[in-house]
Amino acid sequence: MNIPSGLARRELYVDARDLQSEADPDNPLTPEEYAALLTTRGREKLAENELVRSFSAVVRTLDPTYQYGVDFDVGDTITVTDNRLGVSADAVVEAAAQSVGGDDRELTLTLGYGQPTLHDILRRKAGK
Repeated sequence: MNIPSGLARRELYVDARDLQSEADPDNPLTPEEYAALLTTRGREKLAENELVRSFSAVVRTLDPTYQYGVDFDVGDTITVTDNRLGVSADAVVEAAAQSVGGDDRELTLTLGYGQPTLHDILRRKAGK
């Protein structure tokens, strides 16, 4: 198992006091069973507290490989990569502005991936 460290590490406190190895004195849990219960609770809490990443970006690169209005349009989801940062993400094209001046053409895309709505969070918790 790869355990992140430094800035990549995230910690979450889970109150599992309700899980006791000796809750039933007639049938106490083995250390392995107790550890499995704690691990299961930890995974459940991690699933409830999924890391949310959000960003907004403006892209000012005109790539002749992909044409706006032909290959993608406003409302489409595209994959954006920043090689300098080593980041790749799927983002929604929220706005596009084209400017033409002489021989120069520029396409400015406004991309977004906003914070999840309450509906998104409830759907995720329901497992849908």
